[in-house]
Amino acid sequence: MAFIKQVPEPAKGSRRGGSRPRLLGALLLLGLASGADAADAPWTVSIAGTSDYVYRGVSQAYDSGALQLGINYQSPQGWFAGSWASNVAPYPFGTSSIELDLYTGMRRTLGDDFSAALTYTHYQYLDDSRPAHYNFDELSASVGYLDQLVATVSYQPDSTSYSELGFAVRRPSLAYELAGRWPLPRGFALTAGAGYYDLQRLFGVSYWAANAGAQFTYRRMSIDLSHFFVDSTVERLYEQADANGDWVVTVLYHL
Repeated sequence: MAFIKQVPEPAKGSRRGGSRPRLLGALLLLGLASGADAADAPWTVSIAGTSDYVYRGVSQAYDSGALQLGINYQSPQGWFAGSWASNVAPYPFGTSSIELDLYTGMRRTLGDDFSAALTYTHYQYLDDSRPAHYNFDELSASVGYLDQLVATVSYQPDSTSYSELGFAVRRPSLAYELAGRWPLPRGFALTAGAGYYDLQRLFGVSYWAANAGAQFTYRRMSIDLSHFFVDSTVERLYEQADANGDWVVTVLYHL
């Protein structure tokens, strides 16, 4: 399933993907609900290649490909920790840098069908030539139904972002997101996501973004195809990084 995630200036929408659902809490909820017991396989490692890294309706690679690596540990008691990294391109024709996300949290089952997770993530940008520091933190709360639906609210207390509407330093922002996956026969599934992003404290605007697509899973590999829809506010904010109408293909392999 592909969703939406954020990166540095000027492509930084107000966190979280290649077209992965880079709501880390949502990913963990969906993956753990449909996978094996965490006690049987506490460590998971993944590598992915994507035609574009899109986060919350904003391209983080300016329509270029990205290589993404992730590692996660899930304890039998419910807490988890891990990291995820991707190359990003802060400028249309500038040098690339590396986004490194470090996260930890707790997951709990709520009866037979529901799960909840609380996730803290620190976003770090390595080899970043920009004079300002764009590193920030995020706290997310997610509730999931089976492996099919996840609702997430995320709060960033210290977002720093550049856009066509100005430059914001260490200001709070909010995100409200819903991600879904509907299994089909023979390893196929339909995927979709939607989000509302409150950047009022950063730039005095808010916007929505969504995606819809399909997924095919075979053993340890999955292939995602996603189409993105974004309102016109994103173009006002980030111009060329607007992902509206883009198609993105992502291939992910679990080692």
